[in-house]
Amino acid sequence: MNFQEAEGYLDKRAKLGIKPSLDRIRLLCSKLDEPQWKYPSIHITGTNGKTSTSRMVSSIQEVGGARVGRFTSPHLQSITERICINGRTITERDFAASMEKI
Repeated sequence: MNFQEAEGYLDKRAKLGIKPSLDRIRLLCSKLDEPQWKYPSIHITGTNGKTSTSRMVSSIQEVGGARVGRFTSPHLQSITERICINGRTITERDFAASMEKI
């Protein structure tokens, strides 16, 4: 799967609409061996300032020597902007490889 195929797959899924439920994410987490329990996390919620806050928290953690992954939404130009590891946006190649694995 290349980047355009991965992005197209997600675009098609988005058109199906929102179905409020935890069933799909529970199934995905189960199939991925419950990754949410394998590392410490900070979940930032609210109406305004989430991206700014997450960038500040990430920076503090990185200075402290932690390897930090950050997911924010929405993106401005490319969907890869949503996922950063230690402040660097993932590549289109890594995005496609992750989508293929999932």
